[in-house]
Amino acid sequence: MEYIYLVCSMCCSAMLSIMSSLFGRVNTKQQNTSSLYSVIVTCAAFVSWGIICLCDTEFSPYVIVCSIAYGLFYTSAMLGMFKAYQIGSVSLTAFVKQLSLIGVAFWGFIFWNNPFTFNIALGLILVILALYFCFKPGKASTEKTITLKWIIYALMLLIGNAGCSIIQKYQQLAFDGRYGNVFMFLATGMAFAVSLILYFNKNRCKLQEISKKTILYPIIGGISSALLNLLILLMISSSLSESIIFPGIAVGGLILTTMFSVIGYHEKLHPCRWLGLGVGAIALIFLNM
Repeated sequence: MEYIYLVCSMCCSAMLSIMSSLFGRVNTKQQNTSSLYSVIVTCAAFVSWGIICLCDTEFSPYVIVCSIAYGLFYTSAMLGMFKAYQIGSVSLTAFVKQLSLIGVAFWGFIFWNNPFTFNIALGLILVILALYFCFKPGKASTEKTITLKWIIYALMLLIGNAGCSIIQKYQQLAFDGRYGNVFMFLATGMAFAVSLILYFNKNRCKLQEISKKTILYPIIGGISSALLNLLILLMISSSLSESIIFPGIAVGGLILTTMFSVIGYHEKLHPCRWLGLGVGAIALIFLNM
């Protein structure tokens, strides 16, 4: 069952990235759409967790501290991801998003005493090689160049995404796997509140100014985010190690998102990036042996 959760989490991770890129690409002529996207996606995630919480309302006030930290990281990740997808390559931004999860796996070896076997070591080496090949600069004409602005947004995504996963794990460790649903409900509520503050503190893009057909994209993205985090909570409390969960989501999500960028956006990838996807698929085999 745990491996079904893992495959589903790969699909949710890719869906979150794809919806963000679709919304940004269609609404490129509008100003400050990132703050509007963040409001809608965090609201959708907040409502989704509210529905999930109906099945488990167990609460502790100490969870609020973790929720605040998670909400700040979550907002950073959503804003960074949207802007990076909007101005940069979909495949490269997907790489950064998934790279953050590899960092979580190494954090687990250092601070959570996760087992470090030969297969896991080989799998992680292959993951790093796969990500290197995917990130290696190519000369394909349809790939977007890397700018300083993209790097800043990519760092927001990297730190925010890694921070979310680490806080999530610490919350489960601190409370013996309890209060996970309420924690995520409060955390996404915090992220929604921060997104609203940012939205009203700048020249905001109004809802009626964006393409009507794209309004579903952030809603689907928010639901995908909620499902992804629910699956992560289930896997964290299972027998699966973080050294399998997060690299698995990283490589699987990267492969699916990159395939979409090639088919949907007709991004012509350098052969090194195709090699990276192949190595990543092999890495998944070793991580799950």
